[in-house]
Amino acid sequence: MTGEHTTSDRRRRRAGAVVWPIVIATAPTAAFQLPNLFVTPGVRVALVAFGLVVLLAAVVVQIVRARRSAVSLASAAADARAAEIEHGTAVRYAFGQLATRLVRFSELRRHERHRELPAFADRIAVALAFYLLPGVPDVRANVYQLSADLRALEPIGHGGADDTAGVFRAGTPYGDRNLEWVLVGGGPRVVGDRAADVDVDQDQPDFEPRYRSYVSVVIRSEEYSFGMLTVDSPVPDAFTDLDAKYVAMMASFMAIAFSLASVFPERDRNPRKGP
Repeated sequence: MTGEHTTSDRRRRRAGAVVWPIVIATAPTAAFQLPNLFVTPGVRVALVAFGLVVLLAAVVVQIVRARRSAVSLASAAADARAAEIEHGTAVRYAFGQLATRLVRFSELRRHERHRELPAFADRIAVALAFYLLPGVPDVRANVYQLSADLRALEPIGHGGADDTAGVFRAGTPYGDRNLEWVLVGGGPRVVGDRAADVDVDQDQPDFEPRYRSYVSVVIRSEEYSFGMLTVDSPVPDAFTDLDAKYVAMMASFMAIAFSLASVFPERDRNPRKGP
């Protein structure tokens, strides 16, 4: 019943938005033209008076509608401003928290950093899902680490809706595609609808992903690739250009953490290049 009432109310509002301007525009003209159709002076005077009343009513209705429209616009602007302030606060909080945790992460010993890496990856994914991309429907964020043999991308951090995504393995269409892209440090991928993606024909018969749109960024520092950061949604075209920039920035945070936790023999032999 509630749904029926809501639909009925919407229809009445839409009808009013169309009918009222027509009535207001034509009623005064029609009222003042009516006296021309009658010869009797008394009737004509009465109709003139009626026309004045209609004109006055039309003016009053216009004023009321204008005031309501102004109030609605002001309310919408206030709501938009409040949402903007709230989102800005969330963004500052997310970046501030991650920067603080990254400083603490750098103060750990090397073996402790490696052990704490999944926890930091979780914080990156959670910050994306809950603070930076709160308006994306059912958003999910995952941090993947490149395996030691360079033949798999394994999830180590998760945030947002649904479960952690699976492993991308060499020898599978999507595994090979993503591994090659990560190893060469390819540019960010922003896919509005995977159903229209050129590689969708590589899907396995039983492959039914939860997502329709996604953003993926390689986690890379200098010439080293560590993995990738992805966000996805079951809704097509769910991500904006600003969302993609947030993902890229979080990937930069994650690259610093990976670099601090990883061992680079050639770099570490030269104290000027290492931490």
